Amino acid sequence: MFEGIALALVKTLASYLFGGYLKAHYGSVEIEGAPSWYGHEPSEAICVSTYNNGGLEKLELTKKESKIILNKRIGHIIEIVIYQNFKKLKPDEEKFLESIQKDKKLPLFVDSNMKFQNIKVDKDKKMVFVRSCLDKESFIKYEKLRVKELQKKVTFYKSDKAFDELNDNKKNYNKPDEEDKAFGELAK
Repeated sequence: MFEGIALALVKTLASYLFGGYLKAHYGSVEIEGAPSWYGHEPSEAICVSTYNNGGLEKLELTKKESKIILNKRIGHIIEIVIYQNFKKLKPDEEKFLESIQKDKKLPLFVDSNMKFQNIKVDKDKKMVFVRSCLDKESFIKYEKLRVKELQKKVTFYKSDKAFDELNDNKKNYNKPDEEDKAFGELAK
């Protein structure tokens, strides 16, 4: 059951990223005075563009904001894919998908894999422009590995639960109940 959901999620995420959905949903942005690459996304990456008023002193702040926005965007993409494709689920299936959404390691993955593709400090306009990108293929590989990890956790959880049920049944089996007493009296 979870294997099917996990496989469907990864396939849907890949088609969402590599289909035209991402561009259709987010579109592109044109800001007067911005470089030509600002707000445009190459087909092989998930990108965000940020800017700040100021000079070179604002570069690190703009790069930091770019990382934050890219993390939020990737989280939002996962939310959209789950919302659009997994509406009628059982409670345990919903928990499984929630665990996929709540990824504490995602910011580390993004920080270690993102690249600042373009940086421009415009001294005349006193503006800093940054575009940071994450390769779509590496993101899909990351999600596949995460889904496999979560599937293992779910399997171990289910097996532990099954052993607990067996132990509970064994305890109940060893305790004579009223019916057992009645059959004991009949045997006399």
